[in-house]
Amino acid sequence: MNQPEFSKLTKAYLNKYFKDKNLPYKEWDFIIDGVSYSVNNHYIIDSILKATPEHQKMIAEALYELEEAKQDVNGFLKNLALQRYSQGN
Repeated sequence: MNQPEFSKLTKAYLNKYFKDKNLPYKEWDFIIDGVSYSVNNHYIIDSILKATPEHQKMIAEALYELEEAKQDVNGFLKNLALQRYSQGN
């Protein structure tokens, strides 16, 4: 399978995953280096769906592992938000 086809499958998987998961809305407030941020899980999901194919693949693999371990997906999304804002917008 070539890279563009694989990328489409990964994006399709992520779209279906989040649609099927139907996560409840969550909002988080952070203060990083004195700057206040407010972000929600829907924004992070949208960012994932717009990410590069490489990032989508890594996230899809992480989500699969979270599901297998029965871990909280919103906790993972919160961590992604923290990482994003810690590195700068």
